[in-house]
Amino acid sequence: MSSKMMTVAVGVGLLALMFASFAQAQTRDSLPNDFGAELLGKAALYSFDYQRMVTPGLGLQVGFAAIGSSDAVVAFLPVGAKAYLLNKNASPFVTGGIVLLTGSVDSGPVESATYGFGGVGFEFRSPGGFLFRTTMYGLFAGGEFLFWPGIGIGYAF
Repeated sequence: MSSKMMTVAVGVGLLALMFASFAQAQTRDSLPNDFGAELLGKAALYSFDYQRMVTPGLGLQVGFAAIGSSDAVVAFLPVGAKAYLLNKNASPFVTGGIVLLTGSVDSGPVESATYGFGGVGFEFRSPGGFLFRTTMYGLFAGGEFLFWPGIGIGYAF
């Protein structure tokens, strides 16, 4: 990672921690489910995601995205977990999991593949249910590694 990217990452992390210290209540207890959309992120271009909090600090997530045309389609199925670092409405988090890619073309199914993801991010979850997340992912497969951002909005219930 270049020193410029490291400086930006540290700066974003410090801002997230400063903002998180002002949040008071914690809605992950009262609103343990959330559904949202992520632009870019772990499924490359977009995904629709569902997360269920299993403890106030740990959520399990599953998502879906598809890209295609009338001739071919590729589906992305991300599955992972998110660990929150603060017990507040605004919290930094770490996340990780795998993405299953599968698809089909006119001549039949194509071979499935997987890749892993890991990342750090920041979430704000309002008492009314509005949800905002931003994440910097590392996507990895077969010895290759790519930094990839994600930004999401959703609704907690």
